[in-house]
Amino acid sequence: MPRIARKRKRQDSDIKQIQTVKLHIFNPENDLALADGGFSYCPPPAAMRIAGELASLPLWYAGNDDVISLPDEDVSFRNEMSCLFNLPMAYVPAMRSAVTSLSPWGWSAQMRHRFKAMGFAKEILPNDEEIERMRSLSSRVLTIDILTALRQAGVDTPPIPRYIDNLDDAIAFVDGCERCVVKAPWSGSGKGIMWGIGRAEEPMVHFCKGVIRRQGGVVCEHFLNAKQEFAMEFYADAGDVRFVGYSLFTAENGAYVGNMLAPDSEIEKHLTEYISVETLYKVKECLCDIMRGLLADSGYCGYFGIDMMLYDNGDGCRLNPCMEVNLRTNMGVVSRLFYDRFVHVDSRGIYRVRFFKQQGEAWGFHQEMQASHPLEVESGRVVKGYMHLAPVTPDNRYIAYVIIGGDIC
Repeated sequence: MPRIARKRKRQDSDIKQIQTVKLHIFNPENDLALADGGFSYCPPPAAMRIAGELASLPLWYAGNDDVISLPDEDVSFRNEMSCLFNLPMAYVPAMRSAVTSLSPWGWSAQMRHRFKAMGFAKEILPNDEEIERMRSLSSRVLTIDILTALRQAGVDTPPIPRYIDNLDDAIAFVDGCERCVVKAPWSGSGKGIMWGIGRAEEPMVHFCKGVIRRQGGVVCEHFLNAKQEFAMEFYADAGDVRFVGYSLFTAENGAYVGNMLAPDSEIEKHLTEYISVETLYKVKECLCDIMRGLLADSGYCGYFGIDMMLYDNGDGCRLNPCMEVNLRTNMGVVSRLFYDRFVHVDSRGIYRVRFFKQQGEAWGFHQEMQASHPLEVESGRVVKGYMHLAPVTPDNRYIAYVIIGGDIC
């Protein structure tokens, strides 16, 4: 405890030395806010719960000179972890005048309004046109433009999805496909998706009708037989786009489950067992060029990911180079940067975000994992064991954690 007290004292004194700083905040409800589109959007309780319980996640991907907006109860967690790792400071209102840039998990009209309510000047906020541009670029409709551009650049692509803005044509698409996927342009992770089985039954008709009414249209895709889902993660800043790394993840019913923690080179080796390294590199290069053009007038600065899929088309494995664009920070970015910054080079592991239905289950799991997988850290790098990335209490329903080493990979 004395070590933690000294850390707090040092943080207070450091505030006076800050000249410029970037502020991070975790707002995972942003996809829902984009779907709503309004500045006064009020997230549902489940979204607010995950935002509160995992508010510490930016500690693991923000820069060391940045600051993190944390609930009061998370500040002690940050201070305890800073005894083992070099972490950003927690934001306090006294820093407001030093903040020169804002980096939420994702941008929306609601997030802009929230920052204004926190007292930040409009000069460091995106304007209305930029917010609307970011919202447009966050739509699943963007997949159509990107796949079209990739095909024009000579990249092999699956059948390009269609954006359909009337119910009759949407039903005709579903009826004309043996299997298909129909998506809302904006929705939360794993939501807003309906599977077609060769005929538009009542649930599909109801889904299409509602999405077209609320969002103007649906994105209709041919079904692909997935072998492996992954993502390329990027960072956009001052008109440039650079590749950050790979994210090899698992999902259930479209909802994110977790990531492999391993070097980029190892993930790349796994992927090139199915497709050529030349294909992977060409897609990476083309996407940087395409996204530079798309983001040029958006004002967007930050991480984003492009979800991809290795799929079986009957005569071999092929790549879908753009399933979806996540114009925001995402769990793949968290896992990628956590491994690169905080895991021993010889260690491998998994990163997970879990939801527990019953109160007390998360707490019991957390205690069991701490006992059975004790944490080993050397020189600021995890060598082995279980580690939670946000505080866990008896009331938690969500846990973000890693397990390093052992036989987990």
